[in-house]
Amino acid sequence: MLKKILLPAILLAATCACKNTTQPTSGPDPQPTTTPAQDQAAAQQLIQDIFDNVWSGTDTSYVSRYQTEDFVLLEHGEIWTNDTIRNYQLRKLANARPDQDRRLNSFDFFRAEQNGDEIWMAYHNRGHWVNTEGDTTFSMGWLESAVAKRYEEGWKLRMMHSTRLPR
Repeated sequence: MLKKILLPAILLAATCACKNTTQPTSGPDPQPTTTPAQDQAAAQQLIQDIFDNVWSGTDTSYVSRYQTEDFVLLEHGEIWTNDTIRNYQLRKLANARPDQDRRLNSFDFFRAEQNGDEIWMAYHNRGHWVNTEGDTTFSMGWLESAVAKRYEEGWKLRMMHSTRLPR
């Protein structure tokens, strides 16, 4: 009878002791190294960098630097992937002229929501094409949204949606 009582009690005590040694020590959770305001600023800078280096540039290495491998752009009814964007950059490079207008980009971010390591943003995008004399020759506007995700190496864009605005 004593064996029937002691054996389960010993097993229960051993099980509890093992569980306690594998549980993390209590204490405060590690604090994030950035604030939500810093995260939003970094995600907004990512948008600026993409437009300055990808859409206004021809160096295809920026695509993988700023965008996730599964990035998708919904561009005014078309689906663009990283390969589509690289091909766009290569065509642009092949047709480049020394006197070609330069694209300048500006943004008006009007909404951002963060959920952990992801930020969703909505903004107006304005592109101005400037000639070698510094005069604006053409302007366009878009209404856009984007989803950015934080990785060890920084923020990357996962998805973007773009709709051209009437001139």
